[in-house]
Amino acid sequence: MRLFPILLPALLCACDMPSPHLRGGERLETQIGGHRLTIWRKGNDVEIIRHGYAPRATQTGLQARMVAATQAATGCSLRPASIDGDTGVLRARLACD
Repeated sequence: MRLFPILLPALLCACDMPSPHLRGGERLETQIGGHRLTIWRKGNDVEIIRHGYAPRATQTGLQARMVAATQAATGCSLRPASIDGDTGVLRARLACD
C-alpha cells in the first residue's frame, strides 16, 4: 500500500490520452531526436505528448523541435502566441491555410 502513491503518478505519466476537449480527435505519431511523440488534433487544436525520459542536457531546443515535428505531421504552422506547456506536453492552435 505504501507504493501506491509512487506508482499512480508513474502510471499516469505513461499515458498518452488527450485532454478531454481533444477526445475523438485524430492521433498522429512521429519521432524527433530519439523521442516518440503523439500528436492529438481536433480542428485547429493540438496537444503534443513526448514519451520517454529527456535528460536535462537534451532539453535545450526540444520544445522547438516538438513544434517543428508537429508542423511537419499536420502540414500546418502553430500560432506562436497559443503555444503553452513544456517539453512533456505542449498545447497549441494551428494556423492552416
